[in-house]
Amino acid sequence: MALLTYEFNAFIQTENLIAQNLSERYTQEMIVNYLDLRKKWTWVVYVFSPIILYVSTLLIALVIIFVIDLYYLNINKQNIKFGEEWKVVLMSQWTAIAAMFSKIIWFGFYQDNYTLEEVQTFYPLSIINLIDKETLDSWLRYPIQLINLYELLYWIILIAGIKKLLQCSWLRSIIITFLSYGVILLIWIIIIMFITLNMSQI
Repeated sequence: MALLTYEFNAFIQTENLIAQNLSERYTQEMIVNYLDLRKKWTWVVYVFSPIILYVSTLLIALVIIFVIDLYYLNINKQNIKFGEEWKVVLMSQWTAIAAMFSKIIWFGFYQDNYTLEEVQTFYPLSIINLIDKETLDSWLRYPIQLINLYELLYWIILIAGIKKLLQCSWLRSIIITFLSYGVILLIWIIIIMFITLNMSQI
């Protein structure tokens, strides 16, 4: 993931693209200072991206195990280890990596003329690409971005993995996934929408 982030920043979301976007609102001196600061602290992104991936997958796996234990509180269930569930979550995470790779391919080979806003709002195989983004409020863009094929694949892998581990029905696996990952995702969407809404009012 860190390698893809580097490729994205080096070849897609370049300094020239950022400078071009900022030039309408800020002075040249402010832009240079910002880019210098960005270059100085870029290593933090590459160092922390695997840590964030580790923590996020760990959290999702913990919540899923917790929900499974609550769901089967008075019912006999297949005993599963935390490591097994974590592997399922890590397998699902490959869809996010594939989405990032697809975005690099898209802007690297198919759309060579783009703005910073297009890069930031574009998500591969998402319904947001079929909508005029100018008509959308900024706080609505992220949740609409999440309606995409990669997120659907993430859900399918999670549901199939839980079903296999618990040896339960598809319906039960879907319910467990919605009560665990679904709740986490909903909370995350609300947080992002709240931050975006507040940032847009500054």
